[in-house]
Amino acid sequence: MVGSRFCALWPHPENLIKADLNGSPSVDITNAESVSKFFQDNDFFTAILFSAFTDVDAAEAQKGDKDGICWQINVRGVGHIVQMCKKHNRGLIFISTDFVFDGQNGPYGEEDPVGVNMDLVSWYGQSKIAGEKIITDELKDFVILRISYPYRAFFKDKDDFFKKILNLYKENKLYPMFDDQMMTPTFIDDVAPALQTILKSGQKGIFHLASPTQTTPYLITRKLIESVGGDPDAAQKGSIEQFLKGAGQTPRPVKGGLKVAKIESLGFVPTTWEEGIEKINVQTKGEQIT
Repeated sequence: MVGSRFCALWPHPENLIKADLNGSPSVDITNAESVSKFFQDNDFFTAILFSAFTDVDAAEAQKGDKDGICWQINVRGVGHIVQMCKKHNRGLIFISTDFVFDGQNGPYGEEDPVGVNMDLVSWYGQSKIAGEKIITDELKDFVILRISYPYRAFFKDKDDFFKKILNLYKENKLYPMFDDQMMTPTFIDDVAPALQTILKSGQKGIFHLASPTQTTPYLITRKLIESVGGDPDAAQKGSIEQFLKGAGQTPRPVKGGLKVAKIESLGFVPTTWEEGIEKINVQTKGEQIT
């Protein structure tokens, strides 16, 4: 969802080597030999790792299982990439998430500690924490770009957070949406220009990319319904605090979100969630966005 849009918007597509499990060239990041062959066969300066197991609920079903596919991709796969970056002296850009935080004191800055209360961090979040640690422990030439609830206009293979809400509304299946969960969604179209800004500046380390303003799922739902000509009052309020008290619920950040002052200091201002909804609405109608 994120990587394909990055490739579509990157201003120099001729400089990209686009590899995935079923692509050409093919690489399986969970297989050390596959990763080694890819690095040996292809000449590039920087690897950008978009690959991840991102189904938070499916990951939670694997909790504690380091042989599970979530841990294999998000931790061991990262380790394989890191080792080859070290061996071949190449940089690494890693896409991470706000789920590395326990979601009690957001929005979070890049210097805030991750996983303060691991009981409140999902298995997905824990796997991304572990992946980040491998990178920061082993590499000097790296950028970790954390994003949050990413969304975009077109992607047929998977529904993002915004599309799920719209589909529920269109199918008359909309349930109450949390008005006590704080978040800062990321407009996926920002990823390519944000990374271009970071690379041009020669910066390394951790950066956050998300809406500069916080919101809630309830407010997002109202805005989305309004954007398709519906009645925003069709949205009803729910409580994530009550939801998480239910048995077997996957931990999610309650007071989450990311601070973006660091990337703004480089001259890149991320898209607000309100602007993002307007942009995907225009794109969906086939109009041009500048």
